[in-house]
Amino acid sequence: MRGAVLTLRRAAVGALVFASVVIVVAAQASAERTVRDQVYSDAQAAHGKTVYDKQCSSCHDGGMGPGLRGDDFLATWDNKTVRRLYSRILTTMPSDDPGTVAEPDLLDLIAYLIKANGFPAGSKAFESPNELNTIKIVRSK
Repeated sequence: MRGAVLTLRRAAVGALVFASVVIVVAAQASAERTVRDQVYSDAQAAHGKTVYDKQCSSCHDGGMGPGLRGDDFLATWDNKTVRRLYSRILTTMPSDDPGTVAEPDLLDLIAYLIKANGFPAGSKAFESPNELNTIKIVRSK
């Protein structure tokens, strides 16, 4: 009887270790996604451009705010998560009324910024800010 209990305990510990390894590997794999991995849709980016033109371009294309495209932008955000960019925009923009960009519009705006920086679209749009936690901004190859 004691041998059977010991065998069951070992099997349970083994299963727990195996499950932990699977979870860690899956988390690492999802954390390695980048903006190169077709993480937004063209339709989402098209709507994001509308948001950008309406709420962002007057400052960011007019020289008052930093550029949101090109080497300077990518150098600033290189190796950071897309969620970090999302959070920065959410809490500081527009500068005259921070926090007023609605979540769906902000997700679309993020898609537009990724597209504007030359990264390819995919078939699936961002659905929630939590998805952005596992996607890193990287420079183009």
